Amino acid sequence: MALSTSARCRPVHPIYRSELQQAAYNHGFRKENGEADGWLYFRSDEGVPGEVALASGSEADGAPWFLAVEHAGVAAKLCNEFPSALAEPVPGQFRGAFAFSAQAEMRQALSRAFHLARALPTFPLSQFEADVASLGDTEVERITRERIGQGYFRKALLDYWNNKCPLTGISERALLRASHIVPWARCESDEERLDVFNGLLLAAHWDAAFDAGLVSFDDGGRALIKPDLDPAVISLLAPHVIAPLPLLEAHHRQMAWHRKHFGFE
Repeated sequence: MALSTSARCRPVHPIYRSELQQAAYNHGFRKENGEADGWLYFRSDEGVPGEVALASGSEADGAPWFLAVEHAGVAAKLCNEFPSALAEPVPGQFRGAFAFSAQAEMRQALSRAFHLARALPTFPLSQFEADVASLGDTEVERITRERIGQGYFRKALLDYWNNKCPLTGISERALLRASHIVPWARCESDEERLDVFNGLLLAAHWDAAFDAGLVSFDDGGRALIKPDLDPAVISLLAPHVIAPLPLLEAHHRQMAWHRKHFGFE
């Protein structure tokens, strides 16, 4: 049962106000945006979309600690990642509220909110468009556009997937690849090319297999492997999978393209 924010929030005590302000500042939301009904409101000073609100509870140590997020995509992802922390009602224009027994847990969710907002459409696209606005359409400039775009795409995937391959748990960045589901050259727009839901962050060996169409994934994130694949390759891939890919509905259209293109359907 979700915890009631209205029953547990209180006017912010000066001690907890300072801790909430510090938490917001340390995790990317450095612009204070007012206070109401026991909530402190913050925005990013980097242009990352979406407001967040923080509050402390009625217990002696400030618990529970509350976080509300405005960005719908961030709220949906946090609901999947922190299902036991869901709280209600959700204040104002916000799309999700969460309650944590420890301040450290609230800070972890706040950090995820920032990195997700930085990854989700359309923030990477807006950064890319600003960077390439002065470029023309020569071959050199097209190569430059792609290099810049691939850089923003990789950064967004690192943010979205929390800096690790969700299949294997590998977190060494040198071994992680930003893999397009629908390849860059086949995308119909820069919006699709920079869409975090058109990508996976995979360990290098899984990326190579996925890019070559030797493997794909169903909508539940379970690996589909070509039946004629060398058993030695299967033994390299499959034993190291720790969980299916946590795909959302927003991934399904692109993944359906990949399965069809490589003959899995």
